[in-house]
Amino acid sequence: MKKVLFYQKDTPKNQIDLWNNKLKKWYKDFKLIRLDDPEASEAMIALLWKAPMDQVFKFKNLEAIISLGQGVDHIINDMNFNNNLSVYRIVDPYMAKSMSHWVILSILNYIRDYDGYRNQQIKKIYKSRNFLDFKNIKIGIYGIGQIGKVVAKDLNSLGFNVLGWSRSQKNYKFLKSCYSSDGFNHMIENCDIHICLLPLTRDTRKIFDKENFSKMKKGVCFINAGRGDHIVEKDLISFSGSKIKLAILDVFGEEPLPKTHPFWENKNIIIWPHVSAETNVETAAKQVANAIKLIHSGETPDNKINLDLGY
Repeated sequence: MKKVLFYQKDTPKNQIDLWNNKLKKWYKDFKLIRLDDPEASEAMIALLWKAPMDQVFKFKNLEAIISLGQGVDHIINDMNFNNNLSVYRIVDPYMAKSMSHWVILSILNYIRDYDGYRNQQIKKIYKSRNFLDFKNIKIGIYGIGQIGKVVAKDLNSLGFNVLGWSRSQKNYKFLKSCYSSDGFNHMIENCDIHICLLPLTRDTRKIFDKENFSKMKKGVCFINAGRGDHIVEKDLISFSGSKIKLAILDVFGEEPLPKTHPFWENKNIIIWPHVSAETNVETAAKQVANAIKLIHSGETPDNKINLDLGY
């Protein structure tokens, strides 16, 4: 029976059994094995999330890697990565909707001053507070791929004015398409809420830095659910409370976020522990099982990564 390597960081020990049971509903001709299994070297496919890649790349029979999430930077950006490997990612409508819910939650809490009302409740103050008129807000989404376009469409359906930035122009009715450096600068300079959903590539690493934060309007909200390395953290801190009224962050350069990190004590930053859109085994298993089956059959599954682009 063909071996499939499995590693998923920071999950319960029985996670491999859960994945095995769900995958076997759709495809049975494989054996899921752990990284430290003596048979691991026989695997031609690996299912991974933030694995110790120096160990993974020692297995010479490996031909394909399936990321157990939307992101692949933890695989292809590793110094040990072999460009002869094929890499695939999960594109799950459930994950896209989960991200959309989290972004909408963050935006509505921000514009209706949820924290302000909670603080008033503690002090037993019963009065209205200022709120931002959604008709006058421009929301910019950086990265309008499989997840970003769902977020944009849902925000548009709520009456928000949505702009989206990508490498090339998009023809979506639910947002204004911005592209190239000119489009990026237009959004940076004109949006009231900035949402980063970008893949992490050579071009997007540290894209939100001092130069781009300085171009933003005063008092914006910045939301990051892409990757922590999209931000220069010290630059975000320096603009926090001035240009950036509130930053809502779900991802960080180092995770878990160290207890000594200055983000924890910053009243203008809200911290989430990378939970905005987690992989759902129930909804992703069919897609992953089908990818394993196709690779074993010498075929190419959907959602193959273009290694030159990084996504």
